[in-house]
Amino acid sequence: MDNSMWGIYRYFCSMLWNLRIVFLCYNESKGRDQCINLLGKDYTYKKCKDKEAYIAKTAPALFAFGLVSVIYGVIDVIHCYVHTMTIVDTVAMIIFLIVLIWFGVYTRNLRNRYY
Repeated sequence: MDNSMWGIYRYFCSMLWNLRIVFLCYNESKGRDQCINLLGKDYTYKKCKDKEAYIAKTAPALFAFGLVSVIYGVIDVIHCYVHTMTIVDTVAMIIFLIVLIWFGVYTRNLRNRYY
């Protein structure tokens, strides 16, 4: 397993990304305007047409993306360090990429709708 380092690297990157998302959205629930950092510098809450609806529609998608990325990271670490399961790892990677593309398209459509 020459590329076993990449499994750990992808796992930790996805975990750090998910922790960042959770932290930013936790601050958002406390009334701080930091979750907007996920959209970029050009988008502010002042421009948002309906903040509550936007958050209500993006939260399930964000949770699904985070869950799939963590599951893929765990499967990849198991594949690289515990037991080789090439087919399962490949299927998990394909599912992760499909969810990643869906998440990008879905959030772009919501951004265009609410901003």
